[in-house]
Amino acid sequence: MIRRALICVVLLATLAHADDRKAAERYFRAGAKAYAAQNFAAAAQNFDEAYKASPLSEIAFSAAQAYRRLYRLEPKGEHVKRAVELYRAYLSQVKTGGRVGDAIDNLAEMERELDKLERSGAIGKGTGIAAAHTRVGVSVAFTDQRASEDLREIADATGDAATRGLTATLDGKPLEPFALVDVEPKEHLIAVTAEGYFPVEKKLIAVDGQSSLVEIELRPRPAAVTVQTERGARISVDGRPVATAPTTALEIPAGKHLITVLHRGREPFAREIEVTRGETRSLAAPLVQTGRRRAVPWVLGGAGVLAATAITTSILAAVHNSRASDLRDQLDAGNRPPSDGDAYDAEVRSRDRYVTATWVFGGAAVTAGTIGALMFLFDTPTAEGVQLAPAIGNGSTGIVLGGTF
Repeated sequence: MIRRALICVVLLATLAHADDRKAAERYFRAGAKAYAAQNFAAAAQNFDEAYKASPLSEIAFSAAQAYRRLYRLEPKGEHVKRAVELYRAYLSQVKTGGRVGDAIDNLAEMERELDKLERSGAIGKGTGIAAAHTRVGVSVAFTDQRASEDLREIADATGDAATRGLTATLDGKPLEPFALVDVEPKEHLIAVTAEGYFPVEKKLIAVDGQSSLVEIELRPRPAAVTVQTERGARISVDGRPVATAPTTALEIPAGKHLITVLHRGREPFAREIEVTRGETRSLAAPLVQTGRRRAVPWVLGGAGVLAATAITTSILAAVHNSRASDLRDQLDAGNRPPSDGDAYDAEVRSRDRYVTATWVFGGAAVTAGTIGALMFLFDTPTAEGVQLAPAIGNGSTGIVLGGTF
């Protein structure tokens, strides 16, 4: 019985530790984003909450960094005091490697500042950390801009976080992203919008005396690309067939894409485009007839000429055959001069020549017509092997479309 109780206690402790770790990671991600956006007040708040959930050395150093940078913006005693506490906590856990050198240097700097404030009476030696408040905040992530999930010490360098056009509201009032603000312990509605992303709303209940951080992921809006081309043309994006013209605007993720347009009897059209989130663009895709398709009218025209010639020769053959028949009837009746026999032989030879010509021209017409029809029906180029390569010439640059069709 005692053994089972011990197992349950260990299991509950393990689950609680896992929950604390997740909470620490959630607050740390928000703090890292706020720090990258140079919002050091919000970064310090989130790092502090992360450290409360899991007092790891990486979090202690990152929180100390945020408080040190915040002190430069707001020279308040509580900021420098907290920075000193956190740098000392980091150095008590990490003796070598990591960011020990930076921690030692920054700690010395903050201790000098703290000493100055204490000597001037601007801060008392007994000053402590403010009591817990009921606070909520929102941490925004972008599904197309995945950040590192690792807990690592924050460096001094800051970057430009992907927060352009990012706005958040709490119960309809402006809320600074990543910052923790005091609220009443009740249900609240948080709404987040950003240019090029779908808006998101989420409800949360603020617990009295606790901080709550809501993580919201924003999905990017696709770009809308309208391809203007001939009816019946097949449109592909990155090699994947998506529509047949005419069609509505194509929804394409932000980034570079290869648009391919194929149509029977037309040279393949390919264009690489780069679109941004939520962008609306029109792409003209003029199609040029293939050499085979341009040759079809000539081939069929030649077949028509040959057919007309065959018809003419057949008519002439029929005329000569009729004359030969009349002469034959006269010769059979008797008492005809020898010249009629010579005329009969001439008509027969002419008839045979025109019959032969009819077969030759008729066969050529059928052959040419068949070839023209096959050229028309099976003139279906493919995009296999299509590739765009940069073209560099004398004082000019461009794009070359190459491939096997």
